[in-house]
Amino acid sequence: MSRLLSFVLFGLFSAATAFAQTPGCEVPDKMSKDQKIPCVKSARMMIDQPTLTPTQLANGPDFDAADPEKSRFLYFTETDNIFCYFRPHYAFMSIKGESMKFQCWHMSPDGAFYAPKGEIIHLDGAKVVIDKNKDGEKSASLFAANDANNEHEIKADRFKVKYLKPPYPNHNTRYNEVFTEIAASRIMWLLGFLSDHVYPVGSASCIGCGPDPFAQNLSENKASLKDAPTVFKVGSAERELSWDAIKASGDETWSWTDAAKFYSDGTWSHQQKVDYDAYRLALGLIHYHNAIAQQNRVVCAEWAGPKVAGQARICKQTFIFAQDLGSTFGKAKGAFGFFGANPRGSFTAWEPQTVFTNPAACELRATLEGDKKVLKEAQDVMIQRLAHVDAATIKSIFRTARFQMMDQKELHKFQDKGTANAEEAALDEWTSTFMKRVEEIRTAQNCKAN
Repeated sequence: MSRLLSFVLFGLFSAATAFAQTPGCEVPDKMSKDQKIPCVKSARMMIDQPTLTPTQLANGPDFDAADPEKSRFLYFTETDNIFCYFRPHYAFMSIKGESMKFQCWHMSPDGAFYAPKGEIIHLDGAKVVIDKNKDGEKSASLFAANDANNEHEIKADRFKVKYLKPPYPNHNTRYNEVFTEIAASRIMWLLGFLSDHVYPVGSASCIGCGPDPFAQNLSENKASLKDAPTVFKVGSAERELSWDAIKASGDETWSWTDAAKFYSDGTWSHQQKVDYDAYRLALGLIHYHNAIAQQNRVVCAEWAGPKVAGQARICKQTFIFAQDLGSTFGKAKGAFGFFGANPRGSFTAWEPQTVFTNPAACELRATLEGDKKVLKEAQDVMIQRLAHVDAATIKSIFRTARFQMMDQKELHKFQDKGTANAEEAALDEWTSTFMKRVEEIRTAQNCKAN
C-alpha cells in the first residue's frame, strides 16, 4: 500500500468498508479458474471519487504531496530520463500482446538500484536468474553477481516500459499506447475507477535490453552493469496498482462475458450493477471497446487476516478493472480489418466514436458484451462525477499524455493551415471533443429504470 497516495487510499478504503455487504471470496494457494469466479461475483468496479490538485493529477498516485522528495523515485514526467536493468518477462508469457514493451529493475543515474521504498542498493555486479515461480511460470530474479548459490534475492524496484518503433515521430501508430494509456489512466483516477499508474518518460536507458527486446523475445540478461544501455526515447513507464492480484494458475484475468451474465441473471447486487454501467459509461468517454479477458485484472482490496500456510485466505472485498487501456482514443478495426491493428491515438478515428449510438434511447456504442442500455442511476452517478470535470482539467491530462505530439496527421493539418500554434490547436481539438462526450452522458434520455 505504500505506493498509493493518501487521497487514493482514502477513497479505496472507504469504498471497501462502505460496501462490505458483498460476501468476499476464498483464495486458496493453488486456486482453480472455477474457484476464482466467486471473487468476480463479489467484486466492485467503482471507488469514491477523489479530489485531485493539478499537481497530483499530473504526477499520479505515486506522488506524495506531503513528501515530494521521498516519493520522487516512484513517479516520472516527460522530462525524466530513467535508468534500469532489463528483467526478462514477456518472452515467458503465452499471450504477451503486440505492444512493444519490457520490464526492468529501477536504477539510479550512477548505477545503483532502488529498493521498493527508495533505499539505494549498491552492487559491484548483478546477475539475472530464471526459475519457475509458485504458479509454475518462468520468472526472473535479481542477485548480486558474487552470490554463488543465489541465496539473497535483490528486491529492487521495477516497472514496465512501453516504447515506440520506429522512434518518434515516424513511429507506427499501433504503438500510440505510450500516449493513450497515460491519458486514459488519469481520466479513470479522476472519475473514481481503478487504473494502473502510467507515466510519460523522456527516455529510458536500459542495460541488457538490446535494440528491440520485445520483438526479439529476449529471455535472458547477461549484461554487466558497466555495459552501455540502449536508449528508448519518448515512452511510458507503468507501475501496477499495488493491491494483490487474485490468480488462478497464474491467470489474474476476468471476463466481460461473465460480468454481463452476473449483471443479467440476478447474481450481482443492485449496487454492483450500477458500478458496471457507470464503468461502461466512463470507458465510453475514451472509446474503450476491447472486451477481451487478457486485458483485465481482479484484485483484493482487503484481506480478512494474514496468510496462514496451508489455509485459504479470505478476501473481504475484491475489485475488477480493465488494466490495459492502451486501445483507446481510436476505433475498432471494422469488418475488413482482419490483418491490421485498430487505430488508437488517432483523432479522425476517435472523433466519430460517440458514447451512444442512440442517445435518445441511452444505447451504448461499445457495450463490452453487456446490454445496450445502462441504468438511469448509473447515468446519474456519472453526471455527478463529471460535474467535477472541466475543459481545463482534461486539457492538462492530454498535455501530460503528450497528445499534442501523438497524432502527427492532425498536427500537420494545423501546420498546413498556417495555425500559429499547431500543438495547442491539437490539444484544444481533443479537449473539445471529449467535453462533447461528457455532454452526451449528461443529456442522454430514457436510460433503464432502477
